[in-house]
Amino acid sequence: MKEKIPMTEVLAWLQANHPTLHAAATVERDWLWICCDLRGDHNQAVRDSIVEYGFRFAKRGHTLPDGRASFWSHSCLKPIPFKRRANSGNKPTETKTPGDSTVAFSSDELAEAARLFA
Repeated sequence: MKEKIPMTEVLAWLQANHPTLHAAATVERDWLWICCDLRGDHNQAVRDSIVEYGFRFAKRGHTLPDGRASFWSHSCLKPIPFKRRANSGNKPTETKTPGDSTVAFSSDELAEAARLFA
């Protein structure tokens, strides 16, 4: 799990190291989102720097309440928990045929059940 850093420290780091990104930063609940286009080779050093500090890239982006889209975020004191996902390849599977039944009824029991519904 990544290190928990208070939002004030993340903002102070952004102000000290990347003032233009600090100006484009938006706070949404416990997350800090950067609303700045960091595409291109000329921004590679900036991207490496913010990733090293704990920012993450969201492939699909995130729409902020004001309508802007952001692709870079920092979760500050709320790190994303690791959740295991079930892997169906590791689970044994049961194969049942359509006529396979685990409960067998006698013909007398079936006849009595049929009389109840008649």
